[in-house]
Amino acid sequence: MRAPVITDRGLAELQRKSLHLVTVLYPILYNMLSYSAAVMLSATVIIVDIILETVRLLYPPVNRTVLVLCSGMYREKERERVSTLIWTLSGAFLTILLFPDRQVVTLALLYLVFGDSVAAVVGVIFGSTRVGSRGKSIEGSLAFFGVAFLCGVLFFPWNVALIGAATAATIEFVPLPFDDNFVLPVISAGVLTTLV
Repeated sequence: MRAPVITDRGLAELQRKSLHLVTVLYPILYNMLSYSAAVMLSATVIIVDIILETVRLLYPPVNRTVLVLCSGMYREKERERVSTLIWTLSGAFLTILLFPDRQVVTLALLYLVFGDSVAAVVGVIFGSTRVGSRGKSIEGSLAFFGVAFLCGVLFFPWNVALIGAATAATIEFVPLPFDDNFVLPVISAGVLTTLV
């Protein structure tokens, strides 16, 4: 069997997803703080991101400096546009705001942190069966499902974990009008809420 070849684009995506793992702070802090403090903190992070992105895009020298300092964090299309990080932060915020069950919220955030990152890594390295306009791989989606299921059984019975993982993996895979990092935790938390 031929060893997988990682392109420059794939390497950049791996680097981006390693930075994406910083979002593991969301489920950790969410479980350490009160509900109101978690909502306030996640809202504050969004506001700070909006301010930083606005300054970055209004002042080209600042933008160039940020792109050098945060090499690998921005996709090519984000160099002159707002980063998709705002969607990830907003999805986490809405999930924390809308759903009262701590286990549901924590699991939905773990889908976002680990499922999405593992799907990207496996897709870049082993993804040979690509589908759709976004080029998502079947291998990446199966890896997402596996990680999401393993996270799920830490919180809920296997059947709930199975449905939750299938829901999250489907959201990550199918083309949606909104960024999948925005809708993934919100819809997953909604489905889990109906099951528990």
